[in-house]
This record gives sequence, C-alpha cells and structure tokens, in this order.
Amino acid sequence: LLLIKMGEVDEAKEMLHKMEENPSSMANHVRGSIFLTLGNLAVSDGDIDEAMEYFDHALDEADDDDVSALVYTKRSIAMAQLDIRQYDTAISTLEDVLEDISYSDADGKSVNLLKAEIWNSLARVYRKRGDLQQAIDFARLALQTYKTDLGEKNPITLRNLTNLQLLLLEEAEELEDYDDAKSVTDVAKYELEDTLNAFESLDYPWTYLLDIATLKINMGLLAVWEGKHKKARKLVSQLEEIELPLEHSLVHRIAFLDECLEELEMAGKVKDADIKKRKKSSNRKSKGGSQRSSRKSKRR
Repeated sequence: LLLIKMGEVDEAKEMLHKMEENPSSMANHVRGSIFLTLGNLAVSDGDIDEAMEYFDHALDEADDDDVSALVYTKRSIAMAQLDIRQYDTAISTLEDVLEDISYSDADGKSVNLLKAEIWNSLARVYRKRGDLQQAIDFARLALQTYKTDLGEKNPITLRNLTNLQLLLLEEAEELEDYDDAKSVTDVAKYELEDTLNAFESLDYPWTYLLDIATLKINMGLLAVWEGKHKKARKLVSQLEEIELPLEHSLVHRIAFLDECLEELEMAGKVKDADIKKRKKSSNRKSKGGSQRSSRKSKRR
C-alpha cells in the first residue's frame, strides 16, 4: 500500500502477485486484503472483468463474521459497477451491504462509520445517475454520522462537508430562479471557506495539500461564476505555488479554472473597452452640441 501511495504501482503489483502465489502461510483476511487491493488496481487500469475476479476471491477469503471485509469488498464491487455505468446494479449492491451491516452482531462507532461509507458511495452513484436530490440526502446522512462519531474538525468530516457543498452547488446550477440559486451558492461559499480555514489550521497542513488545492479550485470556479475575477486570480496564484505531479488530475482542473478565468477577464476587458467608446462618443456629441449652440448664439 505504501508503494501505491508513492506511485510505484508496478512494483506494488509485482509484490502482491508474489504474495498471491504463496498463500499457505497467510491468514484468510490477509489473502482477502491482497485480492481486494489487486481488484482495485485492476479497476484503475480499466480492467473490470479482472477486478471482479479478484473481488470474488476476496469475498471467498472473508470470514462470515468479518463485517468490515465484506463491506469494503462489496463497496469496491459497487464502485466498479459505477465505472461501467451499471447504476442500478451498483445501488442494489450497496443496499445489500447496508442489509449485511444491519443483520450483523456488530454495533457502535465502527459500524456507524461503515454505514457512512456506504451512504457516501450511494451519493456518488445517484449523482452519476442524475438523481441529485437522492445524492444530497445520502451525503447529508454520511456527514452527520462523521460529525457525531469523528468530530466536526476531523479531516474525513471536512472532506464530506466539501462534497456536500459541491452537490448543493450543482443543484444551484439547475435552479431557474436567480435569487434561489444565489442563496444556495452563498451558503456553500461560506462553508467552503470555513472548511479551507479548518484544513489550514490542522497539525501538519502539508499532509492535506490535495484537500486544500481541491477546495481552492472549487472556490475559484465559484468566484468565476460570480464574476469576481480578482478573487479567482488570487486563488489561481495560490494554486500555482502548490507542487503537484504534472500528471495529477488536479493539474488539469487548475488549467481549466485558469481558462475559465481568462475568458471572464477577456469579457471584462471587452466590456470596459465598450464603455470607454460610448463615453468618448457621448463626450463628442456633447461638445458638438455645445459648439453648435455657441455659433447660433453669436449669429444672434
């Protein structure tokens, strides 16, 4: 897992395959974890069929009373189904997981957090399916659980708060009434700003650079939508100071934000130029009228 986090995916795969070939000395849950990781890597590679085979192996290795292993494996199956746009199947898989949790003997904080992960996953699926209201409802359920069981300033809670605000901003885009849309965006804007401040105040804020970058990108896009080009440009400048790998998805999102901002700035320059032209034209007409009036007065 450390190799994967460091970007050494090929080396990680090689090591996992070697462990897979020599299973005799490993406990069931360790073998299940290997299969689950290989399945998730296969999903990243776009090989869903191979991923499903690994997930099936992971389920075979999971003990019946190991709720966590069952939940994480079935959640991965649902996310793979989401990747190939099998939305209804993914929803059914996640609902089965919630049923598994309810029938288990486990309870307490750990179970609540497992439920929250599944609600989060349901929010992702419903959003992709185009059912934004259902997505928002499940995102709120998950967020409330994280606030209760982890605290309001926990990084996981803050990430989920961000996700909910982004869903609400999507909802605002669909509203026909400008005032209704603005009231939603105003609340979301303040929540995003508070979340950014919370991340920056955590110990070792460099650990959360990706979270901070994501927040600033979304705040920049919101500033562009509001026509606040100076605020957006300030956020872009701050983002350019964050070192990210060139192939990272956030680099492309920053570039997209910059393009949107340049369009806004260009539109502003055109508008300013047009205003100046109208003022000059108005001044000329005013002067011309004054001169004609003066000549008529002299003739009299």
